[in-house]
Amino acid sequence: MLRRPRTQPFAQFLLAISTLMILGTLALIDLSRITPLVVLGAGVILLNAVIMTLVWRARPGRNTGWLAIIPLVDILACIPIRNAGFDVLPTAGLLVIFPLGWLAFAFPVGTVVAGVVLTVLLPLTALLRLDGEKTLADWVALGALPLTMALIALTIRIIARDLKRARSHAESVSSRLTHALRSSERDGAVLRALLDATDDAIAVYDTDGQPVLLNAMAAEITARAHIGALTQETPLRAVFAADGVTPLRIGPDFVEAVRAGVYAAPRVLQLGEDPRRVLQLIVRPVVHDGEEIGIVAVAQDVTDLIHAVEVRDRFLSTVGHEFRTPLTVILGHADIAIMREDGDQDRWSAVERSAERLLRLVERLIAAGHSSLDVESRSGVAHVGAVVKHAVREVTARAQERGIRIVVETLPDLSAQIAVRDLFSIVEELVRNAVEFTPEGGPAVVVSARADGTDAVISVVDRGVGMSEGERLQAFDRFYRTPYARGHAIPGTGIGLSIAASLAEAYGGSVTLDAGEPDGTVATLRVPVQ
Repeated sequence: MLRRPRTQPFAQFLLAISTLMILGTLALIDLSRITPLVVLGAGVILLNAVIMTLVWRARPGRNTGWLAIIPLVDILACIPIRNAGFDVLPTAGLLVIFPLGWLAFAFPVGTVVAGVVLTVLLPLTALLRLDGEKTLADWVALGALPLTMALIALTIRIIARDLKRARSHAESVSSRLTHALRSSERDGAVLRALLDATDDAIAVYDTDGQPVLLNAMAAEITARAHIGALTQETPLRAVFAADGVTPLRIGPDFVEAVRAGVYAAPRVLQLGEDPRRVLQLIVRPVVHDGEEIGIVAVAQDVTDLIHAVEVRDRFLSTVGHEFRTPLTVILGHADIAIMREDGDQDRWSAVERSAERLLRLVERLIAAGHSSLDVESRSGVAHVGAVVKHAVREVTARAQERGIRIVVETLPDLSAQIAVRDLFSIVEELVRNAVEFTPEGGPAVVVSARADGTDAVISVVDRGVGMSEGERLQAFDRFYRTPYARGHAIPGTGIGLSIAASLAEAYGGSVTLDAGEPDGTVATLRVPVQ
């Protein structure tokens, strides 16, 4: 009755059923009470039930105001039935509630008032049939029924209004939810298309480690590696660590490691037997409003990139070795010419210095040609103070050309676990960079060393042009040169810091760059002490 209250036949059906029950009861009590007028009233009610059945099947959506005639006629039809049995069956007087309730629920106020007025006929006809003089109490009782019916109609009217408002609100909410659902379905389809279009494998798991969303690439990899729930202890099939030998497993420990941030940084792993694919994996928990709602894993296929890097490294190594041989010959002949003392020593010394500089560049190219996967642990012992002084002397000539002083502070008596040649290469690179990136005639470059727990710390501080945070992050990338270096034609290849960092890491140390105070750059080398 909420959607089509005027065309629903249920109130009429209930009235017809109640009428038949009352007629049956009256027939059992006193068959003489079933008068032709009572039969006529019951017939009208049953006929209206048939009419409402036809209306209900036709389901008209407009121009349904005329249907108010049916409950109004029902009220009139209830009069003879009430008068026939009210004294022995009081419930006969309640039949009028069905049509009156229908009017109050589905039709305008004027129609409801008309229905209430018609209910006056029920007690009025009974009153007129009484013999003798009518008392005041009789006339007062005459208004009791219509007044009661009016209150019932008002109650139903209020309920109908509230139900209409609730229906309107529900329809509005339903419309918004439907729109949101359709929008969500469209967004989901777009997201699925985007995820399947990318070459990266993207997988989302719930907090129990069960897969929620896998794009096409992720589905292929998980099927190939037999990856199910992340919390299930499972040896993965044909999945190895970066070394290509160590097999990987997943399970509760893996999930806890993800939550601890162990896999927040990219990890390299290898997949498959022959040919193998190299993947770079990132796995992180998904947190919303401080609550973990799942885990997302992104794997990027870097096989082609790894192969390209290997080709580049082999090229650099090959070219470097090809250059080193003739340079060694040039240096040897330059040394012989200098020893002859034939008056051309200055020119031969210039040749020797240039060749040595070129040889250092070649050595850097060869070092750059060594892939990070080829770095091995190294050993050696170096006296920090002596090596630092030697490295500073090598850069002093260039510093004097640019009018920059190099200040070496007191150096402690430290021995570090690093080969002399490698420590010299790192310190020379840091000092040379400090000199090159300080404007001519600028502030002095300060070099110092100290012990810090189990590490020897060497610092090179300049007051030069400095570097932005992004430049400091990229400074250790091979062949990276800052815009300032390119714009001012500062000599270099962009591999010195990369080599220095790789050498330090080979001994368990590190090279870092920080912003100076108030300007410039602070380069710090940390290596274990002996």
